[in-house]
Amino acid sequence: MVIYLDGVMGLNFLVDWLLLLGVNRLSGFPPALGRTAAAAAVGGGYAGICLVPGFRFLGNLLWRGISLGLISLTAFGMDRTAARRGALFVMLSMALGGLALSADSRAVHELLFCAGVLTLLCCTGFRQGMLRQRLEVVRLTFRGKTQSIHALVDTGNTLTDPLSGEPVLVVDRQIAREFFGLNPDCLADPSACIRAYPELGLRLIPCTTVGGQGGLLTALRCDEVRIGKGKGSTLVALAPVSFGGEYHGLTGGY
Repeated sequence: MVIYLDGVMGLNFLVDWLLLLGVNRLSGFPPALGRTAAAAAVGGGYAGICLVPGFRFLGNLLWRGISLGLISLTAFGMDRTAARRGALFVMLSMALGGLALSADSRAVHELLFCAGVLTLLCCTGFRQGMLRQRLEVVRLTFRGKTQSIHALVDTGNTLTDPLSGEPVLVVDRQIAREFFGLNPDCLADPSACIRAYPELGLRLIPCTTVGGQGGLLTALRCDEVRIGKGKGSTLVALAPVSFGGEYHGLTGGY
């Protein structure tokens, strides 16, 4: 049987890309088409190199593990969720291998069909489990600086500006410190925070907690806020708490 190098690379690219999309979907992250395509290209390139005479030793278990690490690093970066998503990618790869073996798959179209079915299950079959949380990429621009964060899409977040009625994005104390340059400890006293940073044009936003208690959050205007592919309100509230490692913002009214 003749094996074509470009065919092997293309097949591995498609399979890895489908699996990486499934991983992001299961984890609640946006598809990140560019990063997943780049990571799939790493996987396709590795598969092709393994067929080149003199480099077939790269197909052993050690180098396979290294290649999976490079794929995960390219697709997911180095944040706190990278290891978890990388492990999920390995498990989906093993599941695909099991599907292919159970189907006695020797044809390209059958392997792609198995990968597609597995990705479809990731996208539609776990909505009541792992997919309960959904994250969006939020791009903040403030006084010439830009930073991208992940924000949890929280349908229960109805925080709005009482003056204009526009929805308000909430970011945590880590973003307040790293991006806006505030001492996060002062956020517990919004009035004192406004007095400490008059140059930022801070203001107060009334809010209601889950327990029904009222309070105030410090807020400011960004130059631009993009949520996913669209523009959001430029008013951003600063929470005095940290939300966790996977996301640093809350959005729900867009």
